[in-house]
Amino acid sequence: MSNESNPILILQQLSMELMSATESKQLIFRILNKTVSLCGYKRAVLLNISRRRAKFMAVSGKSSVDKYSEMVEKWEKLASTVSVEDKPQLLLKNSISPKYIHEWEFLENHTNGLAVYWLPINPWGKTKYAVWFERWDNEKWDERDLQLLNLAGMTYKAAFERLEPPTFFRKLKEKIISSRLLLIVFAVLLTLLLFWRVPLRVVAPCEIIPEDPFIVTAPLSGVVMEVQVESGDNVKIGSPLFEYDSRVVLDELKIARQQLNILETTIKTNKLNALKSDRAKAELAILDYRREQEKIRLSMAEYRASMLQVRAETSGAVIVDNPDEWRGRPVEAGQRVLMVVDPENINLRIWLPEADNVDFGGNMEVKVFLNAFPDKSLEAKLKYVAQSVSTSPEGVPSVMAEGSFEGVHNNHEKLRIGLKGSAILYGEKVSVVYWLLRKPWASVRRILGI
Repeated sequence: MSNESNPILILQQLSMELMSATESKQLIFRILNKTVSLCGYKRAVLLNISRRRAKFMAVSGKSSVDKYSEMVEKWEKLASTVSVEDKPQLLLKNSISPKYIHEWEFLENHTNGLAVYWLPINPWGKTKYAVWFERWDNEKWDERDLQLLNLAGMTYKAAFERLEPPTFFRKLKEKIISSRLLLIVFAVLLTLLLFWRVPLRVVAPCEIIPEDPFIVTAPLSGVVMEVQVESGDNVKIGSPLFEYDSRVVLDELKIARQQLNILETTIKTNKLNALKSDRAKAELAILDYRREQEKIRLSMAEYRASMLQVRAETSGAVIVDNPDEWRGRPVEAGQRVLMVVDPENINLRIWLPEADNVDFGGNMEVKVFLNAFPDKSLEAKLKYVAQSVSTSPEGVPSVMAEGSFEGVHNNHEKLRIGLKGSAILYGEKVSVVYWLLRKPWASVRRILGI
C-alpha cells in the first residue's frame, strides 16, 4: 500500500519531519504546508493565543504577509473570540458571536462558503498557539479528517516542546504539582517556622573607648592661651598640658597687692590717731575689716595665678581635639578640655537603636567587626545596658551599652581608642516567625495604632 493511501504512514512521515525541525520558523512552515498531505484544506493560519488578543504568525502558501492587512485583522479578531476555548472545535457561521459576524462574512465572501477547524496547541500544558484550518466552497469536515488533525496536533505539541525547553520554575512546578508534595512541603516549612527557635540578633554601631579616663577640666574661667600637648602624646605626672592667658589674672593679682599695701599704711596712721580720738578708733575697726577682705581677694588672685599652668595629675596618653582650635578660646570653670587615658585599658561602647532594646542576658558574648579590620572579628562581653534612651553621635535615639575585652582572647596590639565598627548581640531565643515579623509588625502597629 502506498503512502498516499495509508494515513498512518503519512502521519508518521509528517511527525518525523516536524520533530526534525531545528528552528521555530522551519517548524511553523512544515505545520502549515506539510499537514495538507495528511488532510486536505485550502488554507492554514498559525496564531499566538497566549495573550488576551490573538496575534497572527504565519499562513500557508506564503513566505511573507502584511501583518496589518484587512485579512489578518479579521483572522485575529475571530481567533480572539474562540481562544478561550482550550479544545479543538468546528467553527461555522452559526457558531460565531453576532458581534463578529461581519468578520466571518468578510472571509466567507473570499472563500465562497467557509468551514474552519480550530486546533489549539498547548506545549508544556499551557495553550500558546492555535492552527486555523480552512475549507472553502462549502466543503465539509468529516470525522476521519478531524481525528487525523487531532493526532497531528499531538505532534505539533511535542515539536514545540522540543524547541522550547521548559524553564527551571516550570520544571519545578511540574514536579511539585504532580503529587501532593506541595502541601507536605508547605506544612513542614510552616512547622519549622513555628517551632524552630533562633536567638534574636541585633546589629548596632560601636566604638572603642578608654576605661576610667582621667578628665582634665578647666580649673578657672578664662581664655586658653595654648594647649601644649597633641592627641596621642604620653605624659607623666606634672607634665604641662595647657596654660591660660595670664594678663588679666596677673593684673588682678597686682591690684590686690596694691590695695592691701594701701590699707596697711592707712591702718598704721589711724592707730596713732585712735589714741586721741574716739572717731579714729571707730574707723580703725572698719579698716581692719576691709583689710581682711583684701587679704581674701589677694589669696584668690594668688590661687588663680598659680593655676595658669595646668599640669597632668596622672600618667597616660592624651586625647584632645584639635589643639590649635583651643588657642584663644574662652572656657568656663569645669569645662572639659582633654583626657588622659591608659591605652591598654579599653572598653567597648555600643549604641543600641531604641527599637532593638531587647532583653540581653548578663555577661553575654558580643561579636565585634571594626571598620579598620573588616576581615577579622573580635570577642567582647556585655557589661551593662543603660535604662534610659539618649542620642547617639549619629543623632539616633539609642540605648547606650558597654562591653569589656577582659577575659577574652583578642589581638590587643591592633586595638586602639577611637576605632569604630559594628557589634552583634544575641538576645533570647524566639521562633523564626517572630524573628522575621518582629520589625514589620512593629511598624504596622505604629502606623495603624493597633
